[in-house]
Amino acid sequence: MIRIGTGIAAALFVTMPVLAHDFWLQPIRFVLAAPASVPMMIYVGHGPARERWAQSNDRVVLFKSSGPEGLVDRKVNLTLDGPRYDAEVPLARAGAYVLAFQSTPSASSLPFLRFNDYARAEGVTPITAYRERTKTDRTDGRELYSRRAKAIIQVGPVNASAIARVTRPVGLSLEIVSERHPLTVKPGEPLPVRVFYNRKPLIGALVKLTDLNADEKTVASMRTDSVGRAAFKIPYKGSWQMNVVWAEVANGNPAADYITTFSSLTFGN
Repeated sequence: MIRIGTGIAAALFVTMPVLAHDFWLQPIRFVLAAPASVPMMIYVGHGPARERWAQSNDRVVLFKSSGPEGLVDRKVNLTLDGPRYDAEVPLARAGAYVLAFQSTPSASSLPFLRFNDYARAEGVTPITAYRERTKTDRTDGRELYSRRAKAIIQVGPVNASAIARVTRPVGLSLEIVSERHPLTVKPGEPLPVRVFYNRKPLIGALVKLTDLNADEKTVASMRTDSVGRAAFKIPYKGSWQMNVVWAEVANGNPAADYITTFSSLTFGN
């Protein structure tokens, strides 16, 4: 659990719009024919509320890639809130690359009606169950929240090593892991994923699938089963995002009532 001093947390408190929870990495292309540098954006929100994540580099805990060269720190490639892109990542060899991102925590306080609506819409059952059980669902919601994101980029043809890399975790505290390489899944076939929280399968989490070219609404949603798995039929070729939210009660933390983590996986097929 992340803890922040009271003074620092107080300085961080903001009102976070309910529509601004989606957060993802979006390279200009998810599939490359040959090695190249890939510009990419970091977005938050969706539909008309989509915007660049205009933050400074000190808000980034990690930005790395798992690829043919091994694990590489990519923070040096960040140009957050630059004139055109938020990063440009050189991918020097053929193969699969999994980019991973983590932010520092921020604080949010929402009036109880908005907070309850958000927790229900995102399927954050630890929050909704706790507030109903403790009869605190008419109190404002205070969170410390942070973000995780992954993107799969394929350079050249898919091979066995690419499949192995894409289908194993990179170690984020909340992580969506594809059980197949998305490029091996034909439109209409199921793409199974597993969700891990602190490296354990997460049961009952709501996973949403969104078409990044039409992200005003969710294409499909599903809760993870008893082994943390969900499966989505990807209806057509495009650029896609899956996202999930989970939380813990912040027992004894004066800065917040809940510690919340947002996580996404983006890919093309």
